[in-house]
Amino acid sequence: MRSVLQSSLEMHASEIYTKEMFKRFQKELMKSTCYIVNSVKNNGTYMSKLYLVEKATLSKNCKRKYRVTVFMYEKIECSCKKFEHSGMICKHMIRYLDKKQKIKIPESLIMGRWTMNDNKIAGPLPYAPLAIGNDGASQPLRYGALCKSFQDLATSDSCSISRYKYLMGVFDIEKRYLKDAFADEDRSERTHEAKTQEDYQHDPIFDPPTSKTKGRKKIKRFKSGIETATSKIKIKPRKCNYCGEIGAEHDARNCPLREEHDRRNF
Repeated sequence: MRSVLQSSLEMHASEIYTKEMFKRFQKELMKSTCYIVNSVKNNGTYMSKLYLVEKATLSKNCKRKYRVTVFMYEKIECSCKKFEHSGMICKHMIRYLDKKQKIKIPESLIMGRWTMNDNKIAGPLPYAPLAIGNDGASQPLRYGALCKSFQDLATSDSCSISRYKYLMGVFDIEKRYLKDAFADEDRSERTHEAKTQEDYQHDPIFDPPTSKTKGRKKIKRFKSGIETATSKIKIKPRKCNYCGEIGAEHDARNCPLREEHDRRNF
C-alpha cells in the first residue's frame, strides 16, 4: 500500500479504522479510480437520489451499472451489497463520495467493530466469574474459570521481573499446600477410577457382526477361459469360431488352420 495519504477520505479512514480494515479500504479506494458516476435526474422520488456507477475501462457491451442510492441524513446504499455483507464501504460508494468532494466517511457507513476506538467506547466484555461456593458446577466450568483468572494474573504481573518472581513463588507454595491438604481426596478419586476400570476388565469382547458385501456370492475359485474349456466338467465348452472345433484349446486368433491358411496365401 501507499505510504503517503493522497486524499482526505484516506486520511479519515486511517484515523478511525484498524490496521487490517484500513488496508482493505485502500484496496477499495484504488479500485474506485476506474469507475465513473452518472446521476439519474428523474428517479421517481424526492426523498432519495440515484447514481449509476460503471467501470470506464470496459467496453459498452461488458459494462455493468451499479445503483448507488443516497437518502436523507447521508444514508447510502449500493446494489453490490458489500457494505451489508462485510461492513466495509465499497468502491462504488467511495467513487460517489470522491465526486461530491467529501472529506470524511459518513457515520452511517462506519461499523463500530472495525474502528480502533470501539473497545474504548464499549468497554470490557461482561464476564461473570464462577462463584466459589457453587458445588453444582461442572468440571469444564471450573476449568474455564481458573484459566480466566490465571490469564488475568499473567497479563497484569508479567510486566516486571519482580512481579513475575513473586507470583511464581506463590504458585509453588500453593501447589505444595494443595498436594498435602487434599491428599485423601486425590486417593479416593484414584481408587474410584481403579474400581471402575476393574468392573469393565472381565467383560467379554465379541466379534463385530459380519456385513454383507456387494456382488454375487463367491463359492468356488473363478476359472479362466482356457481352464474352463479343457476341464472335465464342462459347463459351457469352448468353441473356435474359425474351425468350429468344440472344446478347443485355442480361439479364432491363434487357430492352427488360420495360421496355415495365412502362410499359404503369403
